[in-house]
Amino acid sequence: MSATVTSIAKPSDEAGNFFSRLAWYYQMGLLMGLVLLLIVAADQLLCSDKRAETAKTRDQVQTLKASNAKGNIIRQNLAATEQTLKEKHAEIDRLRDLLPDQVEISVVYDSIKNFAREQKLDMMRFAQTKPAPAEFYTAQPIQVEVSGTYDSLGQFFSRLGFYTRIVSVTDVDIKQAPDSAQENGRSINSTFVITAYFISPENLEKLTMKKPAPPAGGAAKPAS
Repeated sequence: MSATVTSIAKPSDEAGNFFSRLAWYYQMGLLMGLVLLLIVAADQLLCSDKRAETAKTRDQVQTLKASNAKGNIIRQNLAATEQTLKEKHAEIDRLRDLLPDQVEISVVYDSIKNFAREQKLDMMRFAQTKPAPAEFYTAQPIQVEVSGTYDSLGQFFSRLGFYTRIVSVTDVDIKQAPDSAQENGRSINSTFVITAYFISPENLEKLTMKKPAPPAGGAAKPAS
């Protein structure tokens, strides 16, 4: 009687592919890495244009903000300039109250003579000399010689100091009057220069910032 031997095949550890032979946690790690790669690839394909557009829009917003800031500065500067112009115009109006124009300067001359007459000063000389133009006004020196008393001359100078028009007194020289004048109550003779100031038409043009009138017939146009 013969015996039959049956061999049973053992399961092989090398059966299956590489992935299936890995431990489950390695498989999980590989799957998660693959998912991340897919997400990154999809993000690059689908969202890169959107990100670029968003960055461009953000840059435009920053540029507009900078432009608006510059615009606000310009508007503030314009407002400050307008306020300065208003103040300058008010200053010009006050200056014009103090400085007569060339026509009204004769009123100043009459006032000076009246002040001397009120103080009982004899006006022996009242001579206008050559005017001295300046940037915004014209100075008109007047050589004056009077005869009277110290007190009358002091009152006269004080009256000029409170005069509403701008005048100055320089080159004052006081001498004792001759005996004949002293007999009439004139103890001194005095010479001095009174400088009155006025606005000429040219200076008035500068102060009011008026544009010069265009020449007759208009300016010639350049040939095209």
